[in-house]
Amino acid sequence: MEYFVYTINEALELFGKEETLSLNRQISLWAKKLLIHTFNKKGFSFSPSIGYKENGKPFFINNKDIFFNLSHTKNFIAIAFSNTDIGIDIEKKRKYKKEIVKRFFHNKECSLLENIEDENLQDELFTRIWTIKEAYLKCTGKGIANNLNTFYITINDKNNTIFEIKDNDTPVSLIHLYDKKTQLYISICQTL
Repeated sequence: MEYFVYTINEALELFGKEETLSLNRQISLWAKKLLIHTFNKKGFSFSPSIGYKENGKPFFINNKDIFFNLSHTKNFIAIAFSNTDIGIDIEKKRKYKKEIVKRFFHNKECSLLENIEDENLQDELFTRIWTIKEAYLKCTGKGIANNLNTFYITINDKNNTIFEIKDNDTPVSLIHLYDKKTQLYISICQTL
């Protein structure tokens, strides 16, 4: 498994800008172009044509043994490669929103987050849990709609750095980190 994080400015320098696209569509286009760019830099020897499964999960049409996933924020694009299904999510710290947590998160996560008094820590854990959940759903191909509350994330240490996915039906390895340089929370799930 490997992952790469690029800035939007790197994408702009490499590929220029399509003036007719909205920012979100431009970033999505850059993500695909960066995928091909990274693909070529890694020396893969097959055509990187992309197809989409029924659930919307992208895959390489000409190589079923290399898996990838993309994520982007307003200023960054991330790409992950693996030899098994993979999902990646990146986020800057997001503000905890009780209504979002109650609507989409598992009740155990709701209780955990509601009982945190330190607002900064609450925001941090909300962001960490969100990125893990999204990376897991992207890895499994289930998608976010109606699936965020079907499993939950536990924290297994006092420093809030060791996480585990519970009640999930697809076993995965999980990498979760905070990158101080970019101030990004990065979660990557890969099937075992």
